[in-house]
Parts: sequence; structure tokens; C-alpha cells
Amino acid sequence: MKVKFHNTAVGYLFCYCSFLMLSCKNDLTFNKNKNSVKHDSITRWIQQSKNRKLDVNSRERILQKAYNYTNILSTDSIKNKYYSKIAFEADNLNDVTLFKKVNFQALILSKKLRDTFKIGDAHWNYASYYFKSEVFDSAYYHYHEAYKNFKLIKHEYYTAKMLYNMGFIQGRLKDYTGSEVLIFEALTIFKKLNKNLNIYNCYNYLGLVYMELEEYDKAIYYHNKSLEYLEKVKNKRKSILKEGSLSNLGLVYQKLKDYHKSIENFERALENNNLKSRNVNLYARLIDNIAYTKFLDGDSTNVIEDLYKAFKIRDSIHNLSGVVISKRHLSEFYALKRDTLKAVKLANEALSLANKVENNRDKLESLLLLSKVDKLNASNYLSNYVHLNDSLQVEERKIRNKFTRIRFETDEYIVETEKLSQQKVLIIVGSFLTILMLSLAYFLKVQRTKNKELLFEREQQKSNEEIFSLMLKQQSKLEEGRLKERHRISEDLHDGVLGKIFGTRIGLGFLTVNENDSKKQQFYIDELQNIEKEIRAISHELKSDILSSKVDFYKIIENLIEQKSTLGNFECEMNADKEIYWDKISDKIKINLYRIIQEALQNCIKYSKANRVDIQFELLDYNTLNLFIKDNGIGFNINEKRKGIGLKNMQSRVSKLKGVFEVNSIINKGTTIFVSCSI
Repeated sequence: MKVKFHNTAVGYLFCYCSFLMLSCKNDLTFNKNKNSVKHDSITRWIQQSKNRKLDVNSRERILQKAYNYTNILSTDSIKNKYYSKIAFEADNLNDVTLFKKVNFQALILSKKLRDTFKIGDAHWNYASYYFKSEVFDSAYYHYHEAYKNFKLIKHEYYTAKMLYNMGFIQGRLKDYTGSEVLIFEALTIFKKLNKNLNIYNCYNYLGLVYMELEEYDKAIYYHNKSLEYLEKVKNKRKSILKEGSLSNLGLVYQKLKDYHKSIENFERALENNNLKSRNVNLYARLIDNIAYTKFLDGDSTNVIEDLYKAFKIRDSIHNLSGVVISKRHLSEFYALKRDTLKAVKLANEALSLANKVENNRDKLESLLLLSKVDKLNASNYLSNYVHLNDSLQVEERKIRNKFTRIRFETDEYIVETEKLSQQKVLIIVGSFLTILMLSLAYFLKVQRTKNKELLFEREQQKSNEEIFSLMLKQQSKLEEGRLKERHRISEDLHDGVLGKIFGTRIGLGFLTVNENDSKKQQFYIDELQNIEKEIRAISHELKSDILSSKVDFYKIIENLIEQKSTLGNFECEMNADKEIYWDKISDKIKINLYRIIQEALQNCIKYSKANRVDIQFELLDYNTLNLFIKDNGIGFNINEKRKGIGLKNMQSRVSKLKGVFEVNSIINKGTTIFVSCSI
């Protein structure tokens, strides 16, 4: 069944959206074969068929010529591109015969070539044709077939367009819930792609849907959202789009009986001085809307004049659906003025014209109006209204059920296709994983061997560290024993030997000697006093803290330097800040610093050919210990030379201390190693 709906209270946007669904079609381009005269000619003829300066018959003849030459092309893929283009232009020219013939060939050839995109494109052409013919069930079917193909190749933009078109048709057939679902699906994709014009269209249409559902707050919200996104659109049609949206917003406020805001939005749309020349239908509609809203508000100022003004404009441009609305509004006006004859006459004219253009919605509105103004025949008109409304609802329900079946069957097909695709993917992934597993097994075998070597090195390193720790403890014990022995000797000297000498000196002082021996006596007494001073000084030095346990680590480093410098035949000098107390520094730090110095001196022996090495310990802010190791050897290029295991081990040790490790080297000038860590 061909179900037709034309101008409603929101008809402007329906008409505009219809235009969008058709005019946005076919963004496809194709490359010209510059070496082929045929290809150039076909392309030129297709372009000429778009020339609006030519009459329709001439444009149709040119397009037919392009089609004839396309048929003799040998390459199917190129032929198919031209078929698609010609079908689209034939539909625009309303050349039904050529369109059906060419688009059928395009669909068959696309299936033969397994060109999923072109299959979707051919269904899109069919859908546009049936939509213009208002055969909505067929249009919906082909939009859905196009959607199915575009979705399979993951062409998100065209997938969203098909969702919008299907949602639009469902809204036209009063399946508002289904329409809402599809429009939101399309909206999600358009937002992801930042397609602001398409987002505007979706929000505008949602505003219309919610107005039909009488959810006016939501309708206002979505119309305002559409205007918000329209501001982001850079398009020549932007101003007309804005006026259309303002008109729709005004109609929502009219439904809410907020007549002041309704008129305010209509008048904002009329502020565009170019509107009448650019879209006279919308201009007449706004004049009529303002007058009718005033009438509803009880304001009769210029109402009849503006209603007739809109009527005359619509009549002059043969806008029959608009004329029906004007006659209905005039009928309501005269009914209020109790001019029943005029009211009934105008309502009957509106019904007659609605029947002529097969506009079922206007038929219903006209019948309902006649049941109110023609009291004598009210029951008859009301009966016709109920009968027509019921039959339309039955037909609409059938079509909606057909839409549901189409979507269900297509969804099953998509699921099955996706399963097959998944199986192919699984086979490819399985093969890839098998190769990967074999490669991984080989890699693990090689890595296991390397890990064993590294583990051995790590264990050896750990053993070395344990040995060094034992060395430190042993050195500490030795030093402790040494200190105790020095304290004992000091005490014996001070308390024992020194006491005896002191007693002897005192005793000598009291002896009575002759005058000749008194000088010798005094000499020996003075000498004994000097010996006392020396012994006392030695005793105090032995008990001094200068040689406390903090010297242990330092002494170990000195021993290491002595060994390596003798082996490498170079001079080595070490200096350390006096504020460094080695006994307060952890064994972990000392062990790693020892190994770094050991490795650096070993490198001096093996590679650097240095004759002097300087080692410096520096304390910063009492919490940072810096180590500098500098030689005057041959150096190396740190950018070119690959780091050896020695330098890597140094780096690793410093990392364990969470410190800083730097190596600077200049050819023929030497190398400096810097280590810094917190203590």
C-alpha cells in the first residue's frame, strides 16, 4: 500500500529532511581514465545532465547517451561506477524508466563483483526513488539493505545515514518509539565522526518526534540542542535551517499554549530579510503560524489579513498542502466569528483539496473540523473520521510489523555473516599463534641459556658481596682488638711506667750530693721529666679517637689501591672529606662503592694506559655521598663504543642504591666516573 502524508504542523522539517535524504546521496567519486576518450565522454555527459540551464528532455537525452556508451565498456568495475552515477542522476531527473533499468544492472553487477559498497549504494538509490514516490515500506526495505552492507564493511558515516533515513520513515508512520531508537543510534555515530550538520538533523527530528508524543519539554530541549549544533555548521543553507528550527520550536510552544514564546520564535525566524526570496514556502508558513497563534491567544490584530496573506502566497506557488492548512485556519476563524456558512465552505474546500492530493493527515484534520462547524452533518463527518483513522492505523501497524521483520531477518543475517568472518579470523589467528608459539619456544630456549649465565653471575656477585662483608667485619674485629691493646699499653705506660719514673725523679731530688755532683743530679732529673712527657704524649696518642672504627672502610680501599696501582704501574691518590663517618654508612653502600672502585681500577689496568688515577669521596649536605674516579688514560668514545659488562655492572650497582651514575670520557684526555647516592 502506498501511504502518503504531506504538510502537517511540522511539515516543513519533514520536507526538508526528505530533501536531505535525497540530496546527500552519492558522495562517491571515481577516477577518470585520461587515456580513454570513451571514459572522458561519459564523464562529460553525466556532468552535462546536471546542468539546470538545459531543459529536462535535453538532460535526459544526454544521460541516455552516457548510459549507451557505458554498456559497451569492457571493464565491469569501471562500468559499475558509471551505472551508479547514471542511476542517481536519472532518479534526480525523475526518469523512472532509465533509473530502474540502470540501477537494476548496477545491483546485479555489484553482486557479481562482490562489491559490498556498490551493493549498498544501489539499494540506497532504490530507497531514494521509493521514498520520493512515498512507497515507504519499499523505501524502508532498501534503506535497510543499504545499512546492512555499509555496516558489514564498517562504513560508519553511511551506516548512520541509513539509520537516520529508516528512523525518519518510522516517524512518518507514527512508530515514534522505533524512530527514536534508530535516530539515537545514528546520533551516536555522527557524534563520534563530528558530523555537526547530521547531528543537527537528528536533534531536530527528535524534537519533532517528542512533540508528536506530547513530551513537550523534551521537544524543546532537543530543538535547542539542534540550534546549538547548527552554530558549529559552516554551510550556505545554515540560515534557512535556523529559520526552520525556530518555526518548529514555535509550534511546540503553541502546543503548550505559551503563545508569547511561540510568536517570539516565529518572529525571530522572520528577521531574515532574504527568507521570502530564498524559501517562500517557509515564509508563508511563518506568516500563517503567527496569525493562527494570535487567533488561539484571542488576539484578533491583523489575524484575518495575515491568514489571507499566507493563503494567497501558497495559492500563487501551487502549494496545495499549504492551501489546505490556510483554509482550515480561516474556517476556524469564521467559526469563532459565528459565520457558519463561510466556516463550513472553507472546511469543505480543505477536505476536497486534501482528497485531491491524497493527504490523509489533512483529511483527518478537515473531517474533525467539519464535525465541529457543521452541526447538521457532524455525526456523519465524525463517523468518516473514525473510519479513516482506524484504517490508517491498521495499515500503519502492518507496515511497522513489516519493518520489524525486516530488521529481525537482517540482524540474523548480519550475525551469521559475522560468525563466518570470525571463523576466518580464528583460522588466521590460529596459524599466526602456532608460528608465534614455535618462535617463542625457540626464544625461550635461548633466553633460558642466557638466564642461567646471568644467574651464575648474580650468584657469584652475591658471593663476592658476602666475602666483602666478612672482610669488613673481620677488619672491624681486628681494629677493635688493636684499639683495646693500644688502650691497655697506654694505661700501663701512664699508670705503671710513668708512675715509677715519676717516683724515681722525686727520689733523686731529695738525695744529698756534693756540690760537684749536683749538676749531674739536676741533669738526670730533667731528663727523667722529659721522658715522662714523651711517655704521657704517647699514652694520650694511643687513646686518641683518630684511629677509630671509621678508618676500616677507608683502609680497605687503601689496600685495594695499593694492590691495583702496583699491578697496573700507575700512581693513585685518594682523598675523602673529614666529615664522612664510615661507621654510620650502611654496608650495602660501602660494598657497592668498593666494587665500583675495584672495577674502575681494573679497567685502568686493562684499557686506559693511565699513569695516574685520582679517587675523591665528597659529602654534600650530610646526606649525599659523591664518588669521583678520574684517570689520565687514552679515553674512549662513549657514543660509539658499546658498553662492556664492567660499566653495566657499575650502572646496575648504582641503580640498586637509587643513585646517579655518569661516565664522561675524552679521547687522549682520560675518563671520569661519577657516582652519587643518598646515605
